Amino acid sequence: MAERVSLAAAPRTVLGKQVRRLRRQGVLPGNVYGKGISSVAVELDARTFARTIKAHGVRSMFELAIDGENAVRHVVLRGLTRAGGVGEPIHVDFYQVDLNRPIQAHVPLHLEGVAPAVRDLAGTLIQSLEAVTIRSLPLAIPDAIVVDVGMLARFDVSLTVADVKPPAGVEILNDLAIVVATVTPPRIRVETEEEQAE
Repeated sequence: MAERVSLAAAPRTVLGKQVRRLRRQGVLPGNVYGKGISSVAVELDARTFARTIKAHGVRSMFELAIDGENAVRHVVLRGLTRAGGVGEPIHVDFYQVDLNRPIQAHVPLHLEGVAPAVRDLAGTLIQSLEAVTIRSLPLAIPDAIVVDVGMLARFDVSLTVADVKPPAGVEILNDLAIVVATVTPPRIRVETEEEQAE
């Protein structure tokens, strides 16, 4: 189960073009919406938000605590507008999830162990797939799925999505034939005649 990342927010009363004033004050405007709930305008500390997504990524599920509300809201990022497209965040949209309904998420794959083809044959481990798409209940989304590379004993063996064992309650949606990792043979350097003469 993934560690829950907390964010603090406050209800936002400044709307429309006036939000530029908030940004100058280091405040990030945002909205929270979801199926069957009313949209809520919020504001967050821009620096804290930037540090949080840098540390945990934009794919995390967050516990959003809004001032004046008794319970946290479980949300995922559905929209992040950046200055100039690549700069600092200037607006964020959160989608509030229903904890009783499965959702899709992207989860990174972490390779673990030692591949015999690397240890014994001096090969190089190549990871072809960095993350998978999964479906599970929101609170069951893992931080990452660990993949054991111990089966990679030869250069002609590939580790595929079919070999990935997700935690209980997590379904991987990617094609099972997609290659996750392989081991490539070492490169043999052939000396030229000039090098041999030297």
